Amino acid sequence: MTPAFLLLLAALPAAAADTLTFEEARKAMLAANPQALAAAQDLEAARLKVTAARAGLYPSLSASASYSRAGSQGLEPGDSYSYGFAGSQPLFAPAVPASVRGAAAAHRSAQAAYDRTASRLGYELKTAFADIANAAETLKLSGETLKRRAENLELIRLKYQAGRENKAALLETQAALKTAQWQHERYAKDLRLLQRKLNRLLGRPLQADAPAPEPPAQEEPPSDFQAFSAKLNSHYSLRAARAAADSARASLDSSAGARLPEASANGSYRWSGTDWPEKTSAWSLGASVSLPLFSGGRLAANQASARAALRSSEEDLKNASDEVFLNAEDAFLAWREAWAYLDVVKSSLEAAEARAWLVRTQYLSGQASYFEWRGVEEQLISGQNQYLAAGRALALSRAAFAQAIGD
Repeated sequence: MTPAFLLLLAALPAAAADTLTFEEARKAMLAANPQALAAAQDLEAARLKVTAARAGLYPSLSASASYSRAGSQGLEPGDSYSYGFAGSQPLFAPAVPASVRGAAAAHRSAQAAYDRTASRLGYELKTAFADIANAAETLKLSGETLKRRAENLELIRLKYQAGRENKAALLETQAALKTAQWQHERYAKDLRLLQRKLNRLLGRPLQADAPAPEPPAQEEPPSDFQAFSAKLNSHYSLRAARAAADSARASLDSSAGARLPEASANGSYRWSGTDWPEKTSAWSLGASVSLPLFSGGRLAANQASARAALRSSEEDLKNASDEVFLNAEDAFLAWREAWAYLDVVKSSLEAAEARAWLVRTQYLSGQASYFEWRGVEEQLISGQNQYLAAGRALALSRAAFAQAIGD
């Protein structure tokens, strides 16, 4: 095993020149990610529908024009034309304000849906940050393990040549080095796949060099969940459920208003003639009232259906409130558990490092066997990987809690 080959195996991929904070990455993601852009367009469409619904409260004005030329056999053809304006203003139309409230509720629902998408993408982004940090540290640890495995092989080879170690130990050490080389390649592949995932989240070309994300901060969770209770009231799931209830309430008002009279004022002014510019004019002003008298039970059934839909939406709101609270508290407890477990794994790793140093020293001085030394080496590597996995689990549990409270 040449030194040059060892350096090649231990070398990590070149880090990207740019370092990206989470807030910078989140802004870039919401500005370029296709899912975020689609949710933003849905929100804009809902906002415009509110404007369209409000237009029904105001007067409407239209212009019209017509021209025709007609004739018969033996007679000269004649022209006729007309043009003018017409307008109307609703005076009493209960369905129009109800439709405005329904459109406003749909807009609030779209806003909640956008926040849901942003929160989910934010969770995926935090996951990508944690995974990339974990993969980079794992690859770095793998490089250190490769060096140690190569040093161990050289040590065993020297002992074998001196007749102080058996061939089985030499072959096992060679196999361990080859396994470490394969694992190093796998870790490099995993890191590249995670960087590609980050590029996709950010809306960047998949093959582009991914920026180096800042590792997530290891934040200690507070001791009491009640500090977050007030924030749950603005959770996007609750806002969506409230919007659904408001929409059902507007539908009930609309169905109830369909049984009431409707009144509107209208007017028109027209010019017409058979030869331009000769023309005559006519105008009209008036009002109209309509009242449904018989609809075969359709209006009553629509109102009863809307009332049942409103009761259903109110129950969904209660259920959503319970689910939001339970999910948030579960995520909070999982976060605290992950924090406590990281401390346990850290203590175990420190003990494994001290034990590995001691047994290695004893093996070099002939006071420990090869099998004892190999066992503590494996325990050390396992402890290091376990510590990295616990750090990743802590970052993911923190991200899951942020999503659970609606961030």
